[in-house]
Amino acid sequence: MFSWLTKPLQEYNRMREMNRLPHAILLCAPEGVGAGVLAREFARSFLCLAGKDENCNCHSCSMLKNNSHPDLTVVDRGNSQSIGVDAMRQGINSLVGTPTNGHGRVLLINQANCMTVQASNALLKTLEEPAGNTLIVLTTENIRSILPTIISRSMRVQVNIPDISEFNEFLKQQTSSDRDFSVELYVSGMSPLKVLDWIDNRYDEHLHACLELFEYVMRGDGDIRKLASELEALSREDSSMLYGLMYAVIKDVMGYQSGISPENLKILRDKEALGNLASIHPDSLSEAARKVIMLKGAGVGPTGIKNSIIGNLQLLNWLELLRGY
Repeated sequence: MFSWLTKPLQEYNRMREMNRLPHAILLCAPEGVGAGVLAREFARSFLCLAGKDENCNCHSCSMLKNNSHPDLTVVDRGNSQSIGVDAMRQGINSLVGTPTNGHGRVLLINQANCMTVQASNALLKTLEEPAGNTLIVLTTENIRSILPTIISRSMRVQVNIPDISEFNEFLKQQTSSDRDFSVELYVSGMSPLKVLDWIDNRYDEHLHACLELFEYVMRGDGDIRKLASELEALSREDSSMLYGLMYAVIKDVMGYQSGISPENLKILRDKEALGNLASIHPDSLSEAARKVIMLKGAGVGPTGIKNSIIGNLQLLNWLELLRGY
C-alpha cells in the first residue's frame, strides 16, 4: 500500500472495526495516486474471511488477488466515454442473492464521474434501498460530476496529496535512482503513478528535452517552429504531459513576474529566458492561459477521452504569444 493511502485506509478500518461501515463509500482522489488500489483494498477487507490485512491469503483474498472473486463486481467505462445504464444495472444486479463466501458482495465503480444521468439514477435507487451485507465503492477524480444525492448517501473518503518530497522518495525507490522528479511531478499534476508510466515509456526524456528547447527558444536562440513540432510530438505521447507543461510554464512566468526567484519556481530555471518571459504583457499571458484551456477542451471529449491531437499551428500560435511575436 502506498504511504499516502495509509490514512484513508486507517479511517476505513476504524469504521469496519466499529461495525459502522456505510453501504456506499465515495473515494475522492486525484488522478495517478492509486485510488483503484485503495478501492480494491476496501473490497478485499470487506470480503476477507480472516479479518486480516492486505497480506492475507485466505480463500477470499486469494480469489480477489487472482481477479476471480465471484462476490466482487467491477464497473468502469472500459473503452467507452461513459458508464452506461446497462452496465450499471448489471453491476447492481450482482449485489442480489446469497454471497458465495457469506461475507457479502461488493460493487466497485471506477471513475464514477463518467456515469451517464441514467446510470446515476439507477445507482441512486439502489443507494436509497441498499441490499443487506453489501458494499458499493465509487472512485472519482471530479466530485462535482457526481449527483449531490449520491454524495449525500455515501461516506466520502478523501485522498489528500502529500508533500512533494514523499512522492519524490517513492519514485526514487521505484526507479532505484537518485534523480529529482520534481519537474515530472509538477507537470503531471502531482500524479506519481502517471510519472512512473512516463518513465517506463521514456516519455520523461522527451519532456526534459522539450523544456530545455523551450528555454533556449525563449532566450531568442532557437527555432520556434522546431519547438512547436516537438511539443506536438509530446502531445502524441501523452496529451496530459503537454497540457501540464503549458500550465506549469504559465504559472512559473506569473510567479517570476510577482517576484519569486528562479530557484523557487516549479520548472523554469534559465534566468535569461525568464527575463524575456517576464516582459510579456499581462494581457498576452492571460490570453496564453486561456488558449491552454481552449486547446485542452478541443483535444478531449466531455468525459476526458482524447479526440484529437493539438496541431502544430495551434502550438505555434501559443508560443508566439509567449515570445512576443
